[in-house]
Parts: sequence; structure tokens; C-alpha cells
Amino acid sequence: MTPSNCEPLDDHIQGTPMTCWLLKQSDQTRYLDIPGRIHIYNNTHSLHVAPGDRFIYLDKRTSKYAFNGHGVIDKVESRDPEISEQTHPRIKRIYTASLADYVEYARPIDMRYNSVGGRRNRSLLGIADFNHMGWSASVARIDGPMFDRIVDFAYSGSIFFEESDAQEYEISDRWSSTKIRYRRERFRNAVIARQGAICAICGTTLKAVLEVAHISPYATDPSNRANPANGIVMCVFCHRAFDQNVY
Repeated sequence: MTPSNCEPLDDHIQGTPMTCWLLKQSDQTRYLDIPGRIHIYNNTHSLHVAPGDRFIYLDKRTSKYAFNGHGVIDKVESRDPEISEQTHPRIKRIYTASLADYVEYARPIDMRYNSVGGRRNRSLLGIADFNHMGWSASVARIDGPMFDRIVDFAYSGSIFFEESDAQEYEISDRWSSTKIRYRRERFRNAVIARQGAICAICGTTLKAVLEVAHISPYATDPSNRANPANGIVMCVFCHRAFDQNVY
């Protein structure tokens, strides 16, 4: 039942439409969320969630750490906290976000730090550290391109590349070996600078066996051969397994 002192948020509080959010599912019992339908949070997390915004679920329940669905914020209401909810003096308002158009992924996207699949997925999505990206709160803001990358990955298992000037990242088979070598070296350095000298799959830091692999195959995607977004650092063994679709 909706509390009698629950009221819609004013427009000046709601923020910019179509903002994207990361909503956390956890084992907490203070707020009785209904996954896919209702998400409850307090003012210490966010005051800017608004109708029309999009969200992605990050499931942080026991033994889980995965993106498992996305949808749209349908309505946001606020109310005074109950006594049991006011566990800190800073908690002044409780917010209830009603969720719509929810899609649950058939295969959640593993984001665990201690699993091979989680390390691979985080590397492919360009997610190094959740805390450093400002995603530590139970309601965290994410940018539109990242939202689209996660959703695209959930549907296809592959990365969506933003359109760019083909000449910027293209490597043509007709080019001289000198020009090809320059573009490939610049691509390699950019990927290593972003990810670090560590295999995204097994975690080895032995530089002698590290390579930069192409996510979208080099042979069939000339326009993204030098696109850093299309690169991932792997050791030679994991690279071969990746090319053979072993993972």
C-alpha cells in the first residue's frame, strides 16, 4: 500500500530526462524492493532519478555479481521515512521508483572480479573498477554509451562500436607495410594504456606472452582494425582459445 504522505517529485527535482542509472539488487531487507517493478532508496543515494530514465540492474545478492536486466523508470514518488528506515540522521526522504518495460537477461553478464568470465566481460565492456567509476552507491549514474554497450552485449554477446570516421581506424590491405605497422602499433599502445599489461582472461602479467587481440576479427572488419575499442589484452594462449570460441 502506498503511504498517505507519498507524493510525486516536482519537475525541478526530477532532473534531465533519459538519464541512465545502475540499480543494485542486494540481500538487504530494510527496503522491500520488488525486482523489475519497484526500487526503493533514500536521499543519501540520489535525488535525480526521473520518469523516462533508463536503468540496468546489477545483481549483488549472495554469490552473484552480474548485470541481469534493464528497463525504464515509470514513476518516482517520495515520502517521509518510517522509524525503521531512518537509520541515520541524514536520511530525510525515501524514494520509490516504479519500473516498466523490464527485460530480464536469459544469461546474466558476469561481472565478478574473481572469475574468468567476469574479468573477460569487464575488459570487453571497458569497466575497470566500479568504485573508481562512481558506481559504489545503490543508485549510481552511468552514461548513455555505457548503457547501450551493456544492453547490446546482453543481446548479442558482442561489443557495439560507435560509428567513427572510417579513415581514423581503418587499415587497408592495400597500404604500405610501413603505414600498416604504424597504425597497428598505435592501436596496440592505446589498448594496453587503457587495460594495462595484464591478460583479461587468466590475469597473467608476463609481458613476453601478452598480445593485443581484436574483438571484431581483423580479417573481416578493416574499418575497426585500429580502433582501440576493438582491442583487448590477452596472453598468447588465451588469445588462441578466444579466436577458436573456446570461452
